[in-house]
Amino acid sequence: MTLHTRKRTRPTPPVTRGPAFVRQGNEWAIYQHLLDLAPASSPQLAETIGLSKVTISAALNNLERLGLVEQSGVRAGNAGRAPRLYAPRAEAGFVVAIDVGAEWIRGALADLTGRVVARLDKRTPARVARLVAQIVELVATMLDERGVKRSDVLATVLGSPGVLDPEKGRLLLAANVPGWERSGLISSLREALGTDIVIENDINLAALGEQKHGIGRGVDNFVLMSVGTGIGLGIVADGKLHRGAHGFAGEIAVLPPAPSDDDTPPATRHRGLFEVRAAAKGIVAHAHRLGLHAASAEDVFAAAHAGDRRALECAAEEAHQLAWALASIVPILDPALVVLAGGIGRNGALLVPIIRDYLAARLLMPVPEFAISTTGTDGVLLGAVEHGLDQARLRAFERLGY
Repeated sequence: MTLHTRKRTRPTPPVTRGPAFVRQGNEWAIYQHLLDLAPASSPQLAETIGLSKVTISAALNNLERLGLVEQSGVRAGNAGRAPRLYAPRAEAGFVVAIDVGAEWIRGALADLTGRVVARLDKRTPARVARLVAQIVELVATMLDERGVKRSDVLATVLGSPGVLDPEKGRLLLAANVPGWERSGLISSLREALGTDIVIENDINLAALGEQKHGIGRGVDNFVLMSVGTGIGLGIVADGKLHRGAHGFAGEIAVLPPAPSDDDTPPATRHRGLFEVRAAAKGIVAHAHRLGLHAASAEDVFAAAHAGDRRALECAAEEAHQLAWALASIVPILDPALVVLAGGIGRNGALLVPIIRDYLAARLLMPVPEFAISTTGTDGVLLGAVEHGLDQARLRAFERLGY
């Protein structure tokens, strides 16, 4: 699979060489470089950044004294005195990541190097009144498990279906989690988890997770189509997450569906016909109309993999629906790669050949590559950690007086 890629490095602030803020500017730049190079020696950092070894050594000593950097050994094999190796101190702060879904609440605790040190899943409660308390319990359990104080959590990122309306202070297009759109929910979350909590669309975070840890690594232009209880699109354009003017980019649930002989009851149309047809409930409803009494979309696809004719017809219709949407998305975004994710999207063997043939027959342009997400159910959490790391690292400096 050949993709349009380019080597990416973490952006670092320029080293300040003026009379004011020289020390803290240098120390921040050294810390940022150390995140990429660790373990690294003073001479190695001096060569990379362009500062003198004396300046680098003084900065490292101060960062070590403040608890942001630690020694991690010596570099062997050199003539003379072996240089000391340094690395960011992972426990200088933590990021809490939360993924709220229709069936599961997932949580992760990561240190400042991005390493996940605790993971916990809990079933999403049926009553929204219990939901915030369940999230708080999940976070508290992870912190207790690792002996982390709440004050050492420097960023909290929550991935959620829908889009946060900052003016109204509520979520929109989050109907798959009952009660999640209600007024007062966001203020309850902020009261429980801190006013600085970041609330981001879950599929956007899944795209970030795939870009950093999955099949999207090094791919500057790709889309992640997640199909499960709901359906959404995460867009990475020119190496950056694309949210649109109001955060609604990728909310494909509200698209019209592909033409079909079936008709959807008018009462469901306000939710977006595409999601009604292409997400899990739509697949189960289609199976029932064909006489296949499956309890879930997972059962439908299991039957399809086993060769059941009715289940194969459902899978083909699902591929037709997804291809219909992609036939509009691909000419606009021109992605090099389409990543399929979610419980339904993982069935690439049944879906991808039909989707690819549909696009090849209708698009007068290259059909993108297709792949199945490699981050699995942790994609949103990995993206949330990545989203929170920059904020957490800045706060680690700020609380030391920088």
